[in-house]
Amino acid sequence: MKTWTNAHRLWILLAGAAAVAVAATVTALVLTSSGPGKERALPPARARTYTDQQACLLTGERGLADPAVAPVWAGMRDASAGTHAKVSYLAMAGEQSAAAAGPYLATLADRKCTVVLTVGAGPDGAVPAAGPKFPGTRFVVVGEKAVGEKAGGTGGTADAPGANVTAVPGGSAASTRKAVEAAVTDALRH
Repeated sequence: MKTWTNAHRLWILLAGAAAVAVAATVTALVLTSSGPGKERALPPARARTYTDQQACLLTGERGLADPAVAPVWAGMRDASAGTHAKVSYLAMAGEQSAAAAGPYLATLADRKCTVVLTVGAGPDGAVPAAGPKFPGTRFVVVGEKAVGEKAGGTGGTADAPGANVTAVPGGSAASTRKAVEAAVTDALRH
């Protein structure tokens, strides 16, 4: 018997592997079939197709943890749901001044952000210099620096005049969220 087993070892192994493969195939078919006469229902797709437009947010060093940023980020996400634009944010590191924020705004403009939002003294203060340098980018200044805006909230601020700058004054979280959504949606459509 030992001689026969050694001589036919390869055939025995192949037969065992074939049996395992058949059993696995039958099990998979039984588990995935939904029964006779029933179509298998697939769950709805969760992937969102995005456009080439981007709305980017520049914040202070606390990023999304800053309470002033939360309604802005929520408004941006709301606008993204309606426009299918991508949203992202960049938090400043180090010194929180307008001079230090300049390179961050340039980075966002170079990344082809369609609209760049700013929250905080440093980011807001850098918009007057960045606006003219990047005329193809729309800027939205949100919060305390957004004073002196023209009718409709567009056309610039007292510190940042320009056709590509929009001001959204701070207020309650709900009003800021709605105002940001409207400003981003408007900027993405023009």
